Amino acid sequence: MAVWSGPLSSKVTLGTIAVAAAVVTAAVFLSKRKQKKYELVGKVSALNCYPVKSCGGITNDVAFCTVSGIQMLNVKDRQFVIVHPNGDFVTQRQLPKMAGIETVCDGQDLVLRADGMPDIRVPLYPKLDRRKVVLCRVWIFHLEAQDCGDEVASWISEYLSEDLRLLVLVPGLEMRQSPTANAISTDKVVFADQSPYHIITEESLANLVSRIEPSPEGQITMKNFRPNIVIQGIKEAWDEDNWSHLKIGNSLKMRVLAPCDRCAIPTVNLATLQRRSDEEPLRTLRIFRMFPEICQSPLFGIFAGVDVESTVRVGDPVYAVRK
Repeated sequence: MAVWSGPLSSKVTLGTIAVAAAVVTAAVFLSKRKQKKYELVGKVSALNCYPVKSCGGITNDVAFCTVSGIQMLNVKDRQFVIVHPNGDFVTQRQLPKMAGIETVCDGQDLVLRADGMPDIRVPLYPKLDRRKVVLCRVWIFHLEAQDCGDEVASWISEYLSEDLRLLVLVPGLEMRQSPTANAISTDKVVFADQSPYHIITEESLANLVSRIEPSPEGQITMKNFRPNIVIQGIKEAWDEDNWSHLKIGNSLKMRVLAPCDRCAIPTVNLATLQRRSDEEPLRTLRIFRMFPEICQSPLFGIFAGVDVESTVRVGDPVYAVRK
């Protein structure tokens, strides 16, 4: 049998090397397989849906996760959008007071509420009427939506002191492809900016809040970040940075698409409905959550898509596969 001489061993047979290599290869393979297993990382502590983009949300202990977003109490996330007369979308970035519009699901209607305004109702799923269908724009993307009528347009315009319309995506109109990095063809969104799902952990929020100086403008809370799914019980803050896949409960399976880059919306003071003068939480996030190789905005939370649709409940265990 041939013999090999090397610096660490005077005489080693090639057969021994081959066996050793096979053992190492097998060990690496098994190790990688082991790393790909789901591990328990926490549990669902809250579920949120935002029927009208950039307005108040609704919470519930149970929801259904579809490939195009969370569905709760008969309404889907970001199913409605407020636009200028030309169809361009508006959010709290331009109009922080939008945070003061509350949403309530009542049967087949969506009820809008705001201080100093009477409640107003609009159908959740009006019949498709091509005479009411208009083009709108969300960032660089153009899509069709149905106008909800003059009455609710007047209500929104009066409250926000600007000429605005309310649109809804009804069955029969096309959703758009999620523009989030790593999204696949089945990842659809209605009027969300990027991703079907936005997920945050309580531990990461607590770590962030602990770094922010006390302010007369109040403490930053989960409501500032508007997540769909909140997870509690992870062992270490920011552990979600390391996740590639999630399983929630017995059936729901999700892919982590990308970290969430934060815009100015979390700086809206939800009590005053104005931008915070201290620029928190972005000011603190910029200190320790900047990753220039990914984007130029601070990162907090993760975007996700659904592979297997299912019901999700508060209290459901959350399992993760690490990258």
